[in-house]
Amino acid sequence: MRCAGVTLLLAGCFAFFHVAESQIMSIDLGHEFFKVALMRQGVPLEIVLNTHSKRKTTTAVSFFDAVRTFGDDALSHQGKDPAKVPMFFHSSLGKNYTAADIVDGGKWWSDFGLGDKFYSYQLGYNATRGVPTFKIGDDEVELEEVLASVFFFAKKIADDSGEGKVINVHDLVVTMPSDATLRQRQAIAAASEIAGLRLLTLVHETSAFAVQRAVDFSVESGSIEYALYYNMGARKTEVTIVRLEARSAGMVKGKTAPVVSVVGSALDYRLGGHLMDLKIAEIMLKRFQDKFPKLADAVVKDPRALRKLLAQAQKSKAMLSSNKMAPFIVESLHADTDFQATIKREEFEEMCSDMFAILTEPIEKALAAANMTIADIAHVEVIGGAWRVPKVQQLLSEYIEKGKGEKVHLGQHLNGEEAGALGAALVAANSSSSFRVKKIFFSDNTQHEYAVQISALSGEWEKNVTVLYPAGTALGSKKKLNFDSSEDFAVKLFENGIPLTEYTVTGLKELLEGKWKDYNLTGAPKVSATVPLDGSGLIEFKNPTATVEESYWVNFTKEKPKKNATNATNATKDDNSTADSKTDEKADEKADEK
Repeated sequence: MRCAGVTLLLAGCFAFFHVAESQIMSIDLGHEFFKVALMRQGVPLEIVLNTHSKRKTTTAVSFFDAVRTFGDDALSHQGKDPAKVPMFFHSSLGKNYTAADIVDGGKWWSDFGLGDKFYSYQLGYNATRGVPTFKIGDDEVELEEVLASVFFFAKKIADDSGEGKVINVHDLVVTMPSDATLRQRQAIAAASEIAGLRLLTLVHETSAFAVQRAVDFSVESGSIEYALYYNMGARKTEVTIVRLEARSAGMVKGKTAPVVSVVGSALDYRLGGHLMDLKIAEIMLKRFQDKFPKLADAVVKDPRALRKLLAQAQKSKAMLSSNKMAPFIVESLHADTDFQATIKREEFEEMCSDMFAILTEPIEKALAAANMTIADIAHVEVIGGAWRVPKVQQLLSEYIEKGKGEKVHLGQHLNGEEAGALGAALVAANSSSSFRVKKIFFSDNTQHEYAVQISALSGEWEKNVTVLYPAGTALGSKKKLNFDSSEDFAVKLFENGIPLTEYTVTGLKELLEGKWKDYNLTGAPKVSATVPLDGSGLIEFKNPTATVEESYWVNFTKEKPKKNATNATNATKDDNSTADSKTDEKADEKADEK
């Protein structure tokens, strides 16, 4: 019996990720702001300041002029022509819609979640991909292209931070929500490639904060503690629960390194600081209309006035964090008309009562995913800009105190403007031999279930759906498929039971009818392939290989063993020696008789 193996042809799209060599740029990609960190050999990990010497940059790209502008410079164009300044578009990446979904009031606008009053876009539709586009004049821009522009600007910021030294960043790490689908992750990978960057890995946003916290805090060796991170950003709220341990590291006896393992995560897109800003802006717009009824219709159509209202709403909300009342003053809001008002903290809390009512729901979902209760939590950290709202702190403290039966301090050890980007860079650096950083053992998991199904290209047969990775599976896992097939086949990939893509595998039928035609096969070819779920949460069907076994007869003649000549001679000598001995004995006997 002999075996023959061959690698089959696989039709599909693959993304390859490589380990960084000397420089890593990490981007904490928020809906409203993004932050950039840079890791270089021989230089401490640092946050990169933008052109305005700020640590955070507005996530906005302006196509208003012939030359694109970014960040705060792009934000100034938002009041002139908001349709040419895409913002808060992350949630739409990698999602499919119909042409009817992108009209005013359609599903896209519902998912966008910020309404069409303060963010007025002109949307197009790519029927081939089933995704919306931004109409910029006569052109249509894909969402991945807009994100690629953000990445390109981040690279420029990093390259210009060398203070005379040449920096040319190529390797990238990006944070993203833990519930991101495969399509959303692929969209970020595509944007990285468009920007000319090599994506090393994707890191879940709140998990990156947990890794950065491990730099300054670790538990004692042999003990296990659980920490809850409540991350309330501009457009969403994410809760992540991690298990904290310590284990041996290096060759020095007694030296340990922190272990950070994510055990549960949950998100809620109904909670966010910018959603609070919009509520204040809506109320103040209504007050202006009531105060100046002649301008009521015109002010709604004035993008500059709407941008001024939203900007002041953000300032007033920040003031309410430390004051019970805040002024709301906008000079020349519309038609050279000034607007002045005040807002009390009680009014603000009433506006946001619907959000405060569900404030702890993501905590409960994350605890359920981790199969834990709040009593198991030893540490609580709050991050993101919106946790500074006093009502948020009050409700969180009451909820945790009730669950644990004791008062628990809300930790504020992390700087939200830099910790996410720094933690993401550490995740990549710990996987590279080019950098010497504090060792942190980190593991995360997926919130989605992935399954495959094998079927004939003709559709005549299909095998049962096989779940490879249930929800909660650790990222970086690898599974292998083994099955029999006598023809070319297709592999369907499912995410949470929904078909995502189909891989077509060919070449097997051609081999059976050609090279293997005259083989006396013992059975159908055995096909094997790997389906890895990498650390970025990307999954693909790789390296399909077919192996066949052939059975055949081999005739051979077995010779009869010959008598050994040496042994025969020795036997003759032994017989002669025995005869001589007997003759000598008889001679001795005769001598005695005489």
